[in-house]
Amino acid sequence: MVLRKFFVFLWCFLFILQSSFCEESEFLESSTEIQSEIESEEKSSFLHENDGKKHYFTAIGGLLFWNVGLMTYNRYAIGASWAQVGWDEWGSFWKRKLEWDNDWYWTNFVLHPYQGTIYYNVARGSNLNRIESFGLTVLGSAMWEYFCETNAPSKNDMIYTTVGAFSMGEMLYRLSLEADEIHDALGILVNPTRMWTELWTRQKPLGTHGNIDELSLRFSVGSVATQTNLAGYVGDYPQNEIFPVFASPELNIVYKNPFGHDSNDPYSQFELNLGGSVGKGSGYGAQCAYPETDKSLFYQIRIISNGMLISRAPEKWNTLDTQTTVGAVMEYDFDWHSFYLLSSLAPGFAIKQRREFEKIDFEWQAHLAAILLGTSDFYYYHRDFDQTFVEGRNGSGRSYNYTIGAQTKLNAKIKTKDGSSIFADFRGYAMYDFENQLQQFVNGENATQTGWDFIGDFSFGAEYALTKIVRLGASDEIYAKFATYKSLNDVSQVVNTVRVYGKLQLK
Repeated sequence: MVLRKFFVFLWCFLFILQSSFCEESEFLESSTEIQSEIESEEKSSFLHENDGKKHYFTAIGGLLFWNVGLMTYNRYAIGASWAQVGWDEWGSFWKRKLEWDNDWYWTNFVLHPYQGTIYYNVARGSNLNRIESFGLTVLGSAMWEYFCETNAPSKNDMIYTTVGAFSMGEMLYRLSLEADEIHDALGILVNPTRMWTELWTRQKPLGTHGNIDELSLRFSVGSVATQTNLAGYVGDYPQNEIFPVFASPELNIVYKNPFGHDSNDPYSQFELNLGGSVGKGSGYGAQCAYPETDKSLFYQIRIISNGMLISRAPEKWNTLDTQTTVGAVMEYDFDWHSFYLLSSLAPGFAIKQRREFEKIDFEWQAHLAAILLGTSDFYYYHRDFDQTFVEGRNGSGRSYNYTIGAQTKLNAKIKTKDGSSIFADFRGYAMYDFENQLQQFVNGENATQTGWDFIGDFSFGAEYALTKIVRLGASDEIYAKFATYKSLNDVSQVVNTVRVYGKLQLK
C-alpha cells in the first residue's frame, strides 16, 4: 500500500519537474542563450564556460563506476556479508521481493540520500536536466538494491535514495557552484562527482553563482533536560535526565530571496540548516555496542531544509513594502538526538512573506506537507526497559518506526534595520506508524500493531547585533511527543534545550 502511494507520488513529482523540462532543454541548447538569460538575473552571473551539450555516456559511466566500485570495496576490502553477491542474486533478480529493512538509522536516512546524490549529480554535471537526472537516480538505486546486496531490496531505501537524493542533490549541486567563488577545491568537496564529470567532459558544471541571500555560522553552548512518562508501566527506567552541557556549531544557508520569488525552476530557492552538538551525557544509556560511551556522551545531528519546486509571487500580494511567495515545496528533515529520532520526507505547500516597516521588518512562513515516508523512535528508544516487556533490542530489534502522515512548519521573525531580532519557530508532525512497522519485539514477538505519534518542536529566542557581522543570542527549544499504540503503553516525552550563542552573519 505504501509503495503504491509512493509510485502515485512519483508520477505527480515528475509532472511538477516536467513543468520546467521544456524550458530547461532549450536553456541547454547553446552557451550564448544560457549567458544571455543568466545575465538578466540581477543577483546571478555565469560562472563557468560550458557548451550545454548532454553527455549521457559520462552520466551512465559515473553511475556504473560508483556502484561497481562501492560493491567491490564492500565485498573485498571490508568483507561485508551482505556484499557477497553473485549469480544467485543476479540470475533471477526480478523474483526478489521488496521488503522494509532495519539498517542503522544514519545509513537509511542520510547515507542513502547521499548515495542518491552521487547518481543525481553525476547526471547534472553531465548537463542532463532535472527529470533525466532523477530518472538516472531511480536506475542507480534499483541497480544497487537488486544487484549489489544480498539483502532483500529495500522499500525505504528506494524512496529515500531517489526522492531524498533530489532534495539533497540539487542543493549540493547549486552550493558547489557557489563554493567555487572561494576555491575550486571547496566546490569539489561539496560535490565530489565533479571529479568524474570534469575529467570526461573537460568542462565545469553549468550554472550560476551569486545566489546566496543569507549565510551564517552559529556557535552555541547549552544544556538539556528531559522527562518521560510511560503510561501504566512500572519499571526501572529514567523518567528524568539532565545533559548538563553541550557545544554546537550550526550553518544556515538561504539560497535566493525567499520572499517574492517566482520560478518554475525546482530548488531555485531553498533554505538549509545543518547543525551538530556534542557534550556530556546524562549517565544513562542503551545496551548497545558502546554502552559506557552512550552514557557519557550527548550528541545531536540535525538537517532541516525546504526547497521551492514551483513558486509564484502574486501581484496583489507584492507591493513596495510587501514581498510574498506561494507554491509547492519539498521538506527534508533529519534529527538524530541522544534522546529521540525524527525524520521526514514531505512534499507540500508553502507561503512566505516579508513586510517592511519604517524601523523593522516582519517575516513569516507557513508550510503544510504530506509525509511520504518518515521515522520516529520506538518508545523511549535509547533507554532499556524491563526485558520481559521489550525484548530483541540487540540483534533483530529496531529502534525506530516507519511512518506516514502530515507536518507543518511555522516561522516568524521581527528584525530591526541593524540586524537585531526576535523569533519563534514551530515544527509539528502527526505520524502514523503503519502496520508491521513498530520496529521492536514485545514479549519476544513482532509488534504488528499500528500507532500514532504527535510531535511538536517549538523554539523562540532573541539576537542582538553587536556589529553588522557579529550577533549574540539566546534561545529555548521545547520538543514534546505523545505516542499512542493499539495495545502497547502510551508514552509522552518532553525535551527542553536552552542555549546561548554567538553568530557570524556572513551575508
